[in-house]
Amino acid sequence: MLTADHVDARRKGGELVLRRLDARGLAEAHELAEAYLAAARSHVGRTREELTEAWKEIGTRAPKRKLAAGIEKLVDDACGFDADDDLDPIAIRRAIFLRATEARRARGDAKPFDRDAVVAEVAASTGRTAAELDAALFADLRGEHVLRAAPASTASMIVEAYELGQAQAVLLRAVRVTCEIESASPGAMRAFFNQLKFHRLLFTVSRKDDAGFTIAIDGPFSMFESVTKYGLRLALVLPALRLLERWSLVADVRWGKEREALVFRMSSGSARPNEAPPPPHLADEVRALLDGLESLHAGGSPWQAAVATTLLDHPGLGVCIPDLVLRHRDGADPVYVEVLGFWSRDAVWRRIELAEQGLGARIVFCASSRLRVSAEVLADEAPAALYVFKGKPSARALLERVDRVASASLVSAPEGPYAPAPCTSSSPEPRAGSAKPSPAST
Repeated sequence: MLTADHVDARRKGGELVLRRLDARGLAEAHELAEAYLAAARSHVGRTREELTEAWKEIGTRAPKRKLAAGIEKLVDDACGFDADDDLDPIAIRRAIFLRATEARRARGDAKPFDRDAVVAEVAASTGRTAAELDAALFADLRGEHVLRAAPASTASMIVEAYELGQAQAVLLRAVRVTCEIESASPGAMRAFFNQLKFHRLLFTVSRKDDAGFTIAIDGPFSMFESVTKYGLRLALVLPALRLLERWSLVADVRWGKEREALVFRMSSGSARPNEAPPPPHLADEVRALLDGLESLHAGGSPWQAAVATTLLDHPGLGVCIPDLVLRHRDGADPVYVEVLGFWSRDAVWRRIELAEQGLGARIVFCASSRLRVSAEVLADEAPAALYVFKGKPSARALLERVDRVASASLVSAPEGPYAPAPCTSSSPEPRAGSAKPSPAST
């Protein structure tokens, strides 16, 4: 992925604007991509240092050095480098250096030190040739890594990745991102929310109108954790956003050495062609929970679990995005599950508020004990439960809450029209009604 150093942008008032490649710039980018890819393909089996020298010659001839550096970075990312793991460089160095020390102590003043003899002696003791030991001596250094596979990408793919990568690099410096999304494709809409949850981003959702949502995402510069790690997660969501027909993005960023506060904007412009949404991505704890539930079902449990494909929308109060849906073999109403193990304590309280106001569906929220919340905050007779787990959630313990919730009566939806949930699956699942205005929630 590109970094801020590869971004070609200008300040316009209080905004950061990317300089898009014109026809001449696109032609130059394609030529550079072809040159870098050709150099990589001709260096398979050789070291990174040798390939870097070849790339350096290409970069020095490029009129736009920043463009060349960005293309080189993307081609480098697509290469398959590997250290020679047949021999342990650390063990080899230790053996050769110890034998060299002994040889220096034993030789007379008039006798010169014979490096080749030392290497040959150690090689003979290991059953290897001196050439093999010489090649592996510093094989763990980055420059000595061997190119095993050249990129499978074409020049056009690299250039497309460069244009996307610049925007992603800007998002690495974001304080806050707000998106407005619309899509006629339930799969694409749900895929976007799946990406947000899979990358553990902290966000809130509110309905914008009958066809779309507004999503506010905290950026890395508003967090106390690693800025680079969180910013990377935020940047990786951008491809899923671009699958939607209509979307806009506004990011508050801190740019440059002085961390100047600027606004960065992107939008879909005209409607994009429909593309197949990517397969659902599940966080590790959700995947483990699903696997556990499937095991229990195979062992006789009446509950069958699947990845949820619906949004539970409570107009005026917020949107709940369940991870899993459990269906009983007797055909009763489904029970949804949302895992909040990484989220903030406030997010748990917003879920509780949603449940108390009435989602029109039965649901179990799973929260890590690190969030310091109590399972007793929801009444036993409520159609929702809070399962507080330590470490990893247990499928068996979850089913105990599911059984209780399944027998509870649903909270009546407040008076008012029912709002459509645009990201539902084809199976008939409940939708929530309207409610008095209240802060949005995820």
